[in-house]
Amino acid sequence: MANEILSLGYEQLYSDRLEETKSMITLATLLDVLDQGVGEDLTYRSIMAKAYEEAESANPKGIPTRTPEVSLVSSVVRSNVKIMIYNIIEFSVTSLVQAIYDRIEGEQCGYAEVSEKLRAIWHRTRMRSRLNDPTANNNTAERVSKELLDHAVANTTLHFETRHSIAGGNLDGDKILQLFNDHGVVVHAAEGNYRANELKDIKDRRNGLAHGSVSFEEAGSQITTSELAELLSHVDSFLTQLRKDVIAYLDAGRYRLAGEGPSMG
Repeated sequence: MANEILSLGYEQLYSDRLEETKSMITLATLLDVLDQGVGEDLTYRSIMAKAYEEAESANPKGIPTRTPEVSLVSSVVRSNVKIMIYNIIEFSVTSLVQAIYDRIEGEQCGYAEVSEKLRAIWHRTRMRSRLNDPTANNNTAERVSKELLDHAVANTTLHFETRHSIAGGNLDGDKILQLFNDHGVVVHAAEGNYRANELKDIKDRRNGLAHGSVSFEEAGSQITTSELAELLSHVDSFLTQLRKDVIAYLDAGRYRLAGEGPSMG
């Protein structure tokens, strides 16, 4: 199957989320311009003063605060862009890994057909998910090991779940490369404008905001809109390369044990 015509099923959502994020960068840029003023009576303060009057008349119970300063609003928007970029990363990575799992299930690959790397992932994630069960006891490991062995011997279709193989909220560059390497995918990171420091900062900022250790104003004040646009471009380039590499992996059948071809039955 030609790389350019293979769809993995998530591309339209990816495009939509990318455009949403770009629109928020545009909004932050416009707020910065309004702060400087684009005419005698067209400033952030004048526009918000009029909007505030309208809002007060439409809300008899009042509005929680006075109009926030433009610097605060712009910083919050920029912080949200960081979160949106991280969400795009996690959504894309999850969709790409799911595409691998869907192919395995679609071809009804059993333990004997999949690669050694996928066997290791299947065994590790199944063991971990069962042993993390609150009802697990001293006999659980032995019982689960036997179940997995029986499943492998029977060679019935393997089932993988991304929630067991991907650590949500913890995807930086190193973790992403390791994840795909664990699945046997060769990632051409250099061709995708890969920047480990940027991906780590995105993850750290997202987690800091999510856990409340960093304020939205603080996080957003440390980056300009032009820097955000460049950051999003780098991430888009890397994720696009990841997609190409997963498609190449699927086309070459590298999810299968060496020498095993797809079932024709």
